[in-house]
This record gives sequence, structure tokens and C-alpha cells, in this order.
Amino acid sequence: MKVKVLFASVIIALSFLPCIAQQAPVPYGLTPSGRQLEWYDREMIAFFHFGINTFEEYVNEGDGKASTAIFNPTALDCRQWMQTLKAAGIPAAILTAKHADGFCLWPSKYTDYSVKNATWKNGKGDVVREFVDACEEYGLKAGIYLGPHDRHEHLSPLYTTERYKEYYAHQLDELMSDYGKVWETWWDGAGADELTTPIYRHWYKIVREKQPDCVIFGTKNSYPFADVRWMGNEAGEAGDPCWATTDSIAIRDEAQYYKGLNEGSVEGNAYIPAETDVSIRPSWFYHAEEDSRVKSVHELWDIYCTSVGHNSVLLLNFPPDRRGLIHPTDSLHAALLKQGVDETFKTNLLAKAKIKATNVRGAKFGPERMVDGEKETYFAGKDKEVKADIVFTLPEKIEFDCLMIQEVIELGHRTTKWSVEYSDDGRNWISIPEATDKQAIGHKWIVRFAPVKAKQVRLRILDGKACPAIHTFGVYKQSPLFQS
Repeated sequence: MKVKVLFASVIIALSFLPCIAQQAPVPYGLTPSGRQLEWYDREMIAFFHFGINTFEEYVNEGDGKASTAIFNPTALDCRQWMQTLKAAGIPAAILTAKHADGFCLWPSKYTDYSVKNATWKNGKGDVVREFVDACEEYGLKAGIYLGPHDRHEHLSPLYTTERYKEYYAHQLDELMSDYGKVWETWWDGAGADELTTPIYRHWYKIVREKQPDCVIFGTKNSYPFADVRWMGNEAGEAGDPCWATTDSIAIRDEAQYYKGLNEGSVEGNAYIPAETDVSIRPSWFYHAEEDSRVKSVHELWDIYCTSVGHNSVLLLNFPPDRRGLIHPTDSLHAALLKQGVDETFKTNLLAKAKIKATNVRGAKFGPERMVDGEKETYFAGKDKEVKADIVFTLPEKIEFDCLMIQEVIELGHRTTKWSVEYSDDGRNWISIPEATDKQAIGHKWIVRFAPVKAKQVRLRILDGKACPAIHTFGVYKQSPLFQS
């Protein structure tokens, strides 16, 4: 009788093992907030640098002295801006409501240096209102750049940082209260060293009270309140690696500061992913002489791969001209970028492969989940086993020149070393140099290389902080639009 009871107990215990094996991995380390997850899913955001600088001769950093009368767009149409973004597949936009010159694109109650004293619409216009209304009409997410540094206010003999703290707070409250949902606010660090962390704490409370879902871009002294960080340059090149986690950067020397922004730190004490800002033209504001210098589709693809494809989000600037319109070349190149991205990633060439893995958590987390195209499924390994080899065997040889891999970022940074190889016989493996001993994965990592032909592809997870959790892995052929 005791033997039967013992046997039954064993059977019951064993019956629970598959259920345990099917449990999702426990998150490791720091993980993104809901705001950060939504931000990552945008992948691309448009920046609109527009203001009084647009109407000066080749000015990108105004001194705050230009007359308000010169602001006079002759055909402002924010709907045309949104049409550009829809064609480019960009789901969100940020407007420079006030740049460092201090000129305000809305009729602020707290300054005369604004559109209410412009020639445009006899002072009755409001660019911010037209912008957010157009975003809403086209189903896009509106963001606001309210430059912390203000050269016009510095011209006042009454200027003090305490007075400016309240001035800026009033304007921030106007924008966060009167213009509907604001998805991101941008605290540029340029020129703002005098603005200390306690000042930003005062402003932070306004954002969180008025717009709890608003992502805050911050750097320097606003860093403690940032959801996302600057990535350290304006060339569109996020680091390799580019970790979403980062250390406090205030104590670093200059070289360490920029390296920390660009690459983050796998051991970082804060989850603040990098946003990659770059202009589609050489300058941030529109200049007619740059109409022939708009970045080519191939250049934009390079930037896409070193931003979105480096665990970042691309913030691409489209400067409206003096009419208040996006130039057709800018619009065309952005639309062709979308077409090329869609063509490149339309078909995962590994989708029909037979797949074997050395470290599988269970059927629910099998390696085939990496190629099923489903948003909610992923491959995962067993607890405490950080390594895995996943072999994809195809019915016949394929040619590819690009790969893309995505980690389950809700579970934290897990894999810290990975490589990709290919073979024709499953015994002799050839490394792809550009995809050897890579570190970060994060939301998305893209690697491009000279075309190779193979029947088998092997993804090697070589090290990590926790068992692998890979949402997607695939190889692809780049669109002809991106060929040099």
C-alpha cells in the first residue's frame, strides 16, 4: 500500500514538471516602464525644427534678438507635415515650440516674444494648436520641445535662474494643460548648464501631474527625471553596444560622458534608453541652399540601421521652409526609406526552416517562436542556462545580406554575447565577421554584411546575465533601394 501511495505521489509530482517548464522567465535586472515600451514601439519619430530661426539668414541658433515681425509663414499647413509622416510610416512627431532663441510658437501669456506679435495671421495664430490638431486628425502622437535654455529671457536685466524657473514652469503648464495629449517632451541640454537638478525637479512635477504618460527626454541636470537619453552625437550613430541601461553620467569626464550616452552600461543603475536625433539635412532649420543636400535614401538606411537597428529610436528632423511646408525632396526620401524597410523585412528567409536548439525552456518557448511573426511569442532557455545554439536548416540555399534580432525587453537585458554563422553541411561553420561576438540586443539589432549563400544558419548565444529570451531572429535580403 505504501508503495502505491509513493508511486502515485511521484506521478503527481512529475505531472507538474511540464507546467513549471512552461512558466515565463523571471525578469532580470532593470526593465522598461510602460512609457518606455510605448516609446520603443514607435521606432521612428519626426522632429520639426521651425520658428523664428527659419526666417533669418542661415541661422540655426538664434540670439533672441530677432524681431517677432519676421515670423510669417505664407502657407503653413501642418496637415501636409502629417501627410509626409503617414507616407513615411512615422507614428509620432515633436515640434520645437520654443527653441533656444526663446521665440514661442504659441501665444503664451507670459511673454511678448511669441506668435502673438508676429506678422503671421496678424498675431492671431498658434502653430502649436495647428500642429497638435493635425496630429490628432492623422492619428499621430504629438510631442513638444520646450527648450530649457532661453537667450531672449537672458537679455532681460531682471533675469535670474529663480525667476526663469517660474517663467518656464508657467509655459510648461500652458503646453501640458491646453493642447491635449502630449506624448513626449524634450529637455535639450545645450546651453542649459546653469539649470540645476532641483529646477528640473520642479518642472518634472508639472509634466507628471498633467501628462502622466509623457516620455521625458533629458540629459545633463535633467537626467534623474529622464525616460530616454541623448545618444551623444547628431550623426545618427548609436553605439555598438547600445544598452538601455546606463550609469549616472554626471560624475564622468567629457570622454566618458559621451561614451556613456552612446553605449550605456550593461551594469547600469538606471533604465534610460537612447534616442537618436539627426536631421535629414545638414542643418536643423530650413535653408534653401541645402535643398540639394538632403540625405539620400541609402544614407537614411544607414542611419536607420545605426539607430533603430542599435536598440534606439530614431528622431528624424524635417525642417519646414518659410512657407511652412516640408520640402518635396525630404518627403520623397522619407517615403522611399519606408518602402525599402518594408521590402527588406517583409520576408524572413528563415520562416520555413527546420529549427533545433540546445537550450529550450519548453514547447511554449520553442525556437520556432522566433520566426512565427507573432508579437506575443518568443524563444526562451532554461533558468540558469545562459548559452544556446539554434540551428536553422533550410530546404535549399538562400542568399542574404542582413539579419535582425530582437530580445524580449520586458524581461530586461539578458544576453551579452552572441554570434551568427552559416554552413552548407552543418559541420563546417563560417562566421559572419560583422555578427561575431556582438553584445547588446535589446528592442532591435540589425547587422548588414556582404551577401552570403547558405543552407544553414546558426545563432549562438554565448553569454548572458540570465537565460535567453529572443522574440525574433531572421535573415533578409536588403531592398534594391538601399544598394549603393
